[in-house]
Amino acid sequence: MDKSLQLSTAAQNALPSGVRRMFELAKKYPNAINLTLGEPGFATPKHIVDAGVRGLLEGKTKYTPNAGIKSLRDAIAWKLKKENGIECDPDENLIVTAGATQALMLAMVALVNPGDEVILQGPNWPDYRGQIDMVNAKAVYVKVDEKNGFKMTADKIEPYITDRTKLIIINSPSNPTGGVLDEDDLREIAKLVKKYKVFVISDEPYEKLVYDGFYQKSLAALDDLSEYILTINSLSKTFAMTGFRVGYICANRNIIQNLVKLHENMIASIPEPMQMAAIEAIYHGENDVKEMVEYYDRNRHLIVDGLNSIKGFSCYCPKGAFYVFPNITEFGMTSAEAAEYILEKTHVVTSPGSAFGPDGEGYIRICYASRYEDIAEALERMRKAFGSK
Repeated sequence: MDKSLQLSTAAQNALPSGVRRMFELAKKYPNAINLTLGEPGFATPKHIVDAGVRGLLEGKTKYTPNAGIKSLRDAIAWKLKKENGIECDPDENLIVTAGATQALMLAMVALVNPGDEVILQGPNWPDYRGQIDMVNAKAVYVKVDEKNGFKMTADKIEPYITDRTKLIIINSPSNPTGGVLDEDDLREIAKLVKKYKVFVISDEPYEKLVYDGFYQKSLAALDDLSEYILTINSLSKTFAMTGFRVGYICANRNIIQNLVKLHENMIASIPEPMQMAAIEAIYHGENDVKEMVEYYDRNRHLIVDGLNSIKGFSCYCPKGAFYVFPNITEFGMTSAEAAEYILEKTHVVTSPGSAFGPDGEGYIRICYASRYEDIAEALERMRKAFGSK
């Protein structure tokens, strides 16, 4: 091909989604039970939808400020102080984004130069790697496993820090493992950040989806890290609002000013009706979240107990998110082969661990945000196919 017509290196090197691949393979099984996509199993609560509809009916269909409408920034700042203990000036320290995904891409463009190193957990949400590649940086993986609850702790991180390290990404509760970092873990990471003077993104979209009395602390609330830290969050998982595409970044004034400039060049602004729905969720969605978490918790116990009773599976019980990441090495296959084998034998769709980076090999991911009845049926199919322990 003529070099002048070649696509960018980022486009050519982009990895196909292992999760979506399983989704496509499942289409040939009409009775397939799909436990792949990381999406809440609930419809968006009606009062939140109604708030967005009101915005449309009121003609709120124009451009909005790049940083987001003032009333939503006020609501987010209120939430961060009340729930996270983070002081955040809505006019200086906040920007509203198209979900956490765009927030992360925006932050990556603002912080990272070509050749810089970005430290992240392995296994991890695959879009991290895609975004790192898009800014021509290098992903450096810190391997975690079930032995310590899938935690990327400071002692694991420090050996990977070099003079090229620019950014550390922490994600607690974690996708795909459901692992969590407690307050002591976060305080040790804060010490590292200060010692080595690197940026850190705390990606917190699953913060409220926690169990067994666990409370997810925010890194930004524990120490004076304002020079280094970006807190990123989204309403997608917490309030079952994945299609609304509303997220945000809280950071220091200098970072936010530059993010706003870059945001203008990406998507300019978020639709106002979606922002109005987000305001309703923040101020009045607490009971919705409580009900959803109770449902997910019931599903969590069902899936963990069920998998641990079936030959070939060993499943750690996570404290956060709505995923389990069972070890399937007893199958004697790669994770991709195992996921396909499970699909063929049971018509249950799971995600291969390798879809979440090389350190995910030996595992599969199952999302338990589905209907309780579907999870129970999936477990019964696997028990019949592979036998009980």
